[in-house]
Amino acid sequence: MTMAQAHHYGGGGFAPSSAEPKVARWDHAKKSADSLTALYTTPPIPVLEIAESNGVNVVFADFGKQNEMVAGFCDFKTARLYVNKDDRVERQFFTIAHEFGHWMLHRDLFLAHPEKYPVLPRFQNVPAHTPMEQEANYFAANLLVPARLLRPVMHAPVTYLANIFRVSKTMMEYRVKNVRA
Repeated sequence: MTMAQAHHYGGGGFAPSSAEPKVARWDHAKKSADSLTALYTTPPIPVLEIAESNGVNVVFADFGKQNEMVAGFCDFKTARLYVNKDDRVERQFFTIAHEFGHWMLHRDLFLAHPEKYPVLPRFQNVPAHTPMEQEANYFAANLLVPARLLRPVMHAPVTYLANIFRVSKTMMEYRVKNVRA
């Protein structure tokens, strides 16, 4: 898959004629993730199975010359999430959850306007401040580490929690900081 082929994507919370959100819809992202994890009572959350049971195929891929720069992306027209096969498992899970967030929250908008979903290098931080990237990140955090499963154990060591939830220590540090007891 070339980077040029990767510019036709979408996720699903907007009608095709809807505009891009001006501010992140935190509640929408959280509720969408929570609805997908409601049946799970212990970590880790099976993000791969959740994504695939909701209409996308997850493909672990080698991005060639871009491999060091790209964690993954969503191809909305073919309903595939591409994930860097060489990343650590925890990074792969976050990438699946993030791109699946775009699939669930933004699919209609991106199908109507594929230019709004570029493949971005992982070191590029500016897009993380856009409402859609914020929503996808928040969706991923809530999907991988549901607040209802974290609260009872959130005072345990962060490294221990990260291992149990199969996320990075950095991601767990953010999650513990942002989930209220």
